[in-house]
Amino acid sequence: MSQECTTDDCRNFTSEYLCSQCVSDLQSWIARIPILLVELRVTIARQDHVRPAGGGGGGSKPGSAAPINFDAWQISENLKTVGKSAKEYAHAEDAAGMAWLIQDWVKKAELLILGPEPEPVNTSHARERLKAEVPKEPMPTRDLKKWLQITHGIQITGEQLRQWVHRKKLQRANEEGRPTYYPAVVLAIAKHQDTQKVNN
Repeated sequence: MSQECTTDDCRNFTSEYLCSQCVSDLQSWIARIPILLVELRVTIARQDHVRPAGGGGGGSKPGSAAPINFDAWQISENLKTVGKSAKEYAHAEDAAGMAWLIQDWVKKAELLILGPEPEPVNTSHARERLKAEVPKEPMPTRDLKKWLQITHGIQITGEQLRQWVHRKKLQRANEEGRPTYYPAVVLAIAKHQDTQKVNN
């Protein structure tokens, strides 16, 4: 029996709870987990040695562990529970929820490992200049995400871009290779999405 995929905003039909595209997207998240588990161990060990006993001011107890140690350990334990194949989740009624949770764990793990991206020097001036200078050349997803975050405070994901393309809101600027998109078009769509969220 064919039904709509249970992932939010996905209208693909499937005989499971996740369509083939959402299974593929989930698998790409799962594929990152093995290396993240290794890097999380390094992050936890490094923080244990770097944090001074007592942690400085406040009422910290001598030798107490940094909060990030617990966060990294907890995310590591969560990731260890994830199965190796996204297809396993497609059969479960709560597949969409699990897919979202796995994405959230992976994003948090990457943030713990890499830390927040540093803001450019003189950020207010840089933002104003970049807002006025929307790049005219197509940009790959990674650069586009950074540009939107730094200049407009807008966060998007690769999955959002693919969904916009799938729903014909957005077109790729190239036909082959890693996809690129025109920044002005993506910015307009992203702002429209934010406006809709506020109005709802």
